[in-house]
Amino acid sequence: MQEIHIQKVLGLAQKAFVSSEIPVGAIVLDKSGKIIGKGYNLTHKHKSVLGHAELRALKQAFKKTEDWRLDGCTLMVNLEPCLMCLGAIANSRINKIVYFLADPQFGSVKTRFTSEQLQKLFPKLTIEQMDDMGATKELMQLFFKKLRSKKHIAR
Repeated sequence: MQEIHIQKVLGLAQKAFVSSEIPVGAIVLDKSGKIIGKGYNLTHKHKSVLGHAELRALKQAFKKTEDWRLDGCTLMVNLEPCLMCLGAIANSRINKIVYFLADPQFGSVKTRFTSEQLQKLFPKLTIEQMDDMGATKELMQLFFKKLRSKKHIAR
């Protein structure tokens, strides 16, 4: 993946952070590497679990391609997708997921499934973890530190 794509994902995560959302950003790339969908978390603002970055990026890609099938596309996200997002990604026929940071609580790509299980469930899906040089981890730590300090002040 190109550095520009990594920076785009991190920029979207930063937008979520500024919006007081969990800092997750996602993009969908077509076969040529062009961004056809992007999104960042807005679950609290929209008061909907469907506000995950991955789902918002998929929805934009569906609209752009005028199809729900995204054969040959890649989804890049800074945090390991949850089970709901993994199902949507796989059902959209995305060929590859690239993520930066594992999510030990809600992640479903590496945290909940083995490679063999994923291969059995989604035989055409390739999954790759990529190093973002700690940028996502740092942003997550800052977000939760800020959240904890707000809760402490509210007491």
